[in-house]
Amino acid sequence: MSDFDATAPESYRFWATEHVRFADLDMLGHVNNKAYATYFETARVSFMASCGLSDGAKVGMAMVRLEIDYRKEIRFPAVLKLGVRLCRLGTSSLTLACAIFDGDVCASTSQSIAVRFDAEARGSKPFTAEERQALEAYL
Repeated sequence: MSDFDATAPESYRFWATEHVRFADLDMLGHVNNKAYATYFETARVSFMASCGLSDGAKVGMAMVRLEIDYRKEIRFPAVLKLGVRLCRLGTSSLTLACAIFDGDVCASTSQSIAVRFDAEARGSKPFTAEERQALEAYL
């Protein structure tokens, strides 16, 4: 993620929102690390759905790598802005950078790799022409 500032809102073209739930808190009163992973999941799933990357139960996206950097604690209550950036598009995989913003402050960043997965064949499957077109709009 060195070719852009992962902590800057202008680095992201796709946005989703998430609300901090009381259940997301740990004993210290701030959002638990596992909740950050859930927020990033919301961002990725929203992005992928907007690009048509699911044929229901037969074809979808499988996560193969997830990195998270925790930069700032998040407290309850909060409405979070989730930014998504498509970094790389392969034949059947993609790399996404995501960030969680609490107000104007970047609270966390992540990088993930997902593969288009055919549940019946139990393996990767190339993106369709329509999916590639939708994804390329974010490169």
